[in-house]
Amino acid sequence: MNPIRPPGGPPAPVALDGAAPSAPSTVAPLGPAHAAGGAAPASPTHAVIADLQAARIGPDEAVRRLTDLAISNARCPPSLRPAVEARVRGTLARDPLVGQLLRRMGATAPEE
Repeated sequence: MNPIRPPGGPPAPVALDGAAPSAPSTVAPLGPAHAAGGAAPASPTHAVIADLQAARIGPDEAVRRLTDLAISNARCPPSLRPAVEARVRGTLARDPLVGQLLRRMGATAPEE
């Protein structure tokens, strides 16, 4: 396989054994992994997304849950958790780009 590169670009990568590297044989799915039998989502984040897609929760609840997950996964000392939570929620409330993204998904920015 010859990759397309602009003229004068870097040479094609070569494996350590001198052979051209092969492309991965499979591509991981982008969404949560579901088995035909309706297996549970792969992570708490995927569970929130699945609940949102299935209309079991609304966009505002999804943002709240995902924010809570992000804060709980921050692995900061318990004494710093309130400051981290305030900073994350403040960013959600004030950042214009984040606000635009939230509105696009039908959610509202949380209050500070």
